[in-house]
Amino acid sequence: MRRGGLAIIALVAALAGCAGASQNVRAYRAYAHEDVSLKVALDRVQDIARSLELVDRLLSQTNYTPGDLWVRRLPMTDAEYRVRRDDIKSSHPYNTGEFEPPILKAYKEHCEIVLNEFKTPDKAMYPSILDAASALTTRAPSMKAHWAAYRDATVAYSDALEEVEELQDQLAGKDDATKAARAGELAEKRKKLAIATSSVEASKADLARDAALLEADAKLTDSSKKQLARDVLTVISVAFRLQLEALALAPIVVIQTIRALPQAPRELVFKPTLKMVRQAYQLPTFLIGIKERIGKQVVVLEGLTKILATALETSVDKTPGMALTESVVDQIVGITLDSFRIDVRAGGETFIYSSIATAAQQSTSNDDGSRTETRDYRGRQFKLDYRIRPIILASARLDIVLDWIRLPGVAQLGFGYSTDRVFKSGGEIEYTSLSKQLGLKGTASDVFDIALGFLGVRSSAKIARFTGGEIRQLQATDVNNVIAKSPLQMEMTQVDVGYDILFALGDERLKTWMEEFVVGFRYFRYSLPRILYELRNVSTDPNKKQFVFSRESPLQNTESRYYMGGFTARVGVGEGPRFSPWMDLTLFGGAGPSSFYFLSDQTLGDVEGNRELSKQVAWVVNGGLGAGVRWRLLPRGWRARLDLRAYYRADFVYTQIDRSRNAAGEERKTDFGAIDVFHGPSLAIRGSL
Repeated sequence: MRRGGLAIIALVAALAGCAGASQNVRAYRAYAHEDVSLKVALDRVQDIARSLELVDRLLSQTNYTPGDLWVRRLPMTDAEYRVRRDDIKSSHPYNTGEFEPPILKAYKEHCEIVLNEFKTPDKAMYPSILDAASALTTRAPSMKAHWAAYRDATVAYSDALEEVEELQDQLAGKDDATKAARAGELAEKRKKLAIATSSVEASKADLARDAALLEADAKLTDSSKKQLARDVLTVISVAFRLQLEALALAPIVVIQTIRALPQAPRELVFKPTLKMVRQAYQLPTFLIGIKERIGKQVVVLEGLTKILATALETSVDKTPGMALTESVVDQIVGITLDSFRIDVRAGGETFIYSSIATAAQQSTSNDDGSRTETRDYRGRQFKLDYRIRPIILASARLDIVLDWIRLPGVAQLGFGYSTDRVFKSGGEIEYTSLSKQLGLKGTASDVFDIALGFLGVRSSAKIARFTGGEIRQLQATDVNNVIAKSPLQMEMTQVDVGYDILFALGDERLKTWMEEFVVGFRYFRYSLPRILYELRNVSTDPNKKQFVFSRESPLQNTESRYYMGGFTARVGVGEGPRFSPWMDLTLFGGAGPSSFYFLSDQTLGDVEGNRELSKQVAWVVNGGLGAGVRWRLLPRGWRARLDLRAYYRADFVYTQIDRSRNAAGEERKTDFGAIDVFHGPSLAIRGSL
């Protein structure tokens, strides 16, 4: 293994992985495996939207006098949550299937009940909690007015964003003429969005000044001031908690809503109207706008909560709003026992190497046919036929996996069997880590892998050793004529380092049909006996290149070692449905060093003095396709999961070496006359707890 090159790959990927993710792992785990239901999605959309109204009611529309009972009853306890959760679960639409009642819904209903039961008198000391917050400093009397302006600005921003998103959706896939005809309309809506964004920032600056003054002046010198500050902190921290739960739930609900839309005509009513169906299809755009509005309010509420918590000599996580231990917000819960999960895998796989010979004559051209390139291999004497026995193995593995804040599967501790302890035939496959490929051992290896995980970087290494096979040298014009054959063994090493940008992106529409999109780097190395073919361009027209066979090399052992960049994408709907197919697409490109030789005089033998040595850069394209299916074996309501997974994958490697012109000034190309393919099926049972 070339450790220097791998170290560079690791460093670049680690730096790329420092970007923050936007989706909560706990929220994803809580709701990702549910059945698709538009009724449940609609109910959750309604809860998210109403949480905004509730927050405004708590902060600016409820009278307050220090010591009011409604303030003390507002934070939700664990016991109250369990009762409320059970009530929701037995009510429509959550009683129609195995659906998890959102914590947001339970907390929202609890707050509404408290406000309705403990109504405040019309003549209270303060018209609202924000008026009470202003009383903590003499220099910020307009906090309530500034909040109202900020709220209205976020509403205008949300509406403008919805208009832009809706029009862009309408124009998606339209012809250029239609897009051009409505370009002015789109520009106007984007201008409106820009104005709304500026308004949000301006009103946010007013609140920021109020917060700074509150922080500077909040001297809690007497008991009445402390009581006032405690009550204000209680209400604002509850509002902050509500918005955090809503923000964590929103991306999941967008995905669920889009996936449930095909059921809209059947689920809404027996005979839905076109208007109802259209409104259902507009829900994702509406929810995206709501999510953006919540995200902007969370920033303000977090700042106020921190300031008041500091003044009262406590921390945000110990405020009344954070007293409820149940949450789908990673930052609230942190790392607990249920942050760890047990993954068990058992099954078998077959790994096959194949070599597909390129056609004797090939032709490519651009779209209008103005530039063409032909290749003619006719005239070569020999071809190679690789007869390598496939690797067949069965394995079992147990891992303890840590889901860190917003980063699923950050670290894992491996236990169980390695591949050579169960069953193997034709060789072996070793799945190892990047750290071990870099030469790290023991604690240093574990620390390195965990550090990459905390940065959100995925890394893996695969070493396949084919121990049985032979290579046959065939006559090119008669492949049934075997000239020579000899035993053959091969070792292939593949190291991948990447970052799943899909989990970090905030585009929930993309997540409805794509499970992952990993961008990163790949190191690929293997060695085989090769015959290289040199082609020369005999055309003088730069737009009509004609490469014809020039010469071929003797059989020689050639190492293929490549450094590549690219992506791996998985298209699917996740693990929710009982029967869930998926498809993988991989595309990498890059280069690596190559060393080979031709004979200076074809009439002389393959001896040291007759070798024309060449060291060139080899360009490579590595693509892959895979298709698989999951079949969930256990009922949805069980905490444990057990899936049967069948998968077939093929990766091809095509190499070309562009060489300098020969003495006659002719352009030359060199390749192996074949495409290498690594492929095979796998069947496994995978469980998690």
